[in-house]
Amino acid sequence: MLPPPFTPAFISRLECLRLRTRKEFLSNRPGSYSSPRRGTSLEFADYRRYSPGDDIRYLDWGILARSDRFYIKLFREEVDLFVYLFMDASGSMAFPSRAEKFSPASSVALALAYVVLANHDHVKLHLLGGTFSAAATPFLRGRHRIIELMDFLSQVSPAGQVEFASALGEHLKRIRRPGKAIVLSDFLLPAPSYQQGLNLLRAFNLDIAVIQVLSNQERRPSFPRGGLAVADCESGLEARLEWDTASLANYQERLERHNRELRSFCHQAGIRYSVFLTDEEVSEFVLETLPTIGLFK
Repeated sequence: MLPPPFTPAFISRLECLRLRTRKEFLSNRPGSYSSPRRGTSLEFADYRRYSPGDDIRYLDWGILARSDRFYIKLFREEVDLFVYLFMDASGSMAFPSRAEKFSPASSVALALAYVVLANHDHVKLHLLGGTFSAAATPFLRGRHRIIELMDFLSQVSPAGQVEFASALGEHLKRIRRPGKAIVLSDFLLPAPSYQQGLNLLRAFNLDIAVIQVLSNQERRPSFPRGGLAVADCESGLEARLEWDTASLANYQERLERHNRELRSFCHQAGIRYSVFLTDEEVSEFVLETLPTIGLFK
């Protein structure tokens, strides 16, 4: 059984969506996305001179009548879409708890995967960190495979540190098909690290979307005033600090500056960007927020 956000009404709405992609990709089986390779779909692309052996069904008789020259109609081939979901499973994705951050993010990933599967395209989920032994699912196709993906995510325990660019690079070594990459992460890491990682995805001819996942506790920490002992949830490093109203304001200003830099980088790199606040409804985010960044059509 799918998690609570997946009501019959939500699933019905998901089945009406299709992912939008800015790029044109190649594939060797028919599907729903345009390829620059010439094929035999209904979308006209161009003409070329007739050559012996060409299918005469595609002769343009109008050109022949006007010019006494033989031209073949060319059509844009429709192909399957391959979608790669990259899911951050480092320790920070369980802050303040798995249920408050990783679980809602997993529901967003499941919703995106369902849209892909409902359109008979291919989706594969890659883990960046975590304690689950499998680093990625196989390619999945067909609505029924959503249960397999849900079971996979349910076994993941976010933990430890992840070197973002290196982790992406390891997965990219096994990617052979161009397609669409969607990265779900809190992106609470140094700018050079996420920039290097996202640039790796761009180098692989992938159309990229970023979903930044933030919990309410990360945006508005509710620590008691006074001296605090804190520990990094990924490295385990401990520190003491004095927490007061000025500390909160300084923290929020630095977080917003970090997020602005991420948004700006994505915009300049042609990467779709959105932020998912985990206390909002998953269905509202998927159906109302993601269409505003052009993720669906």
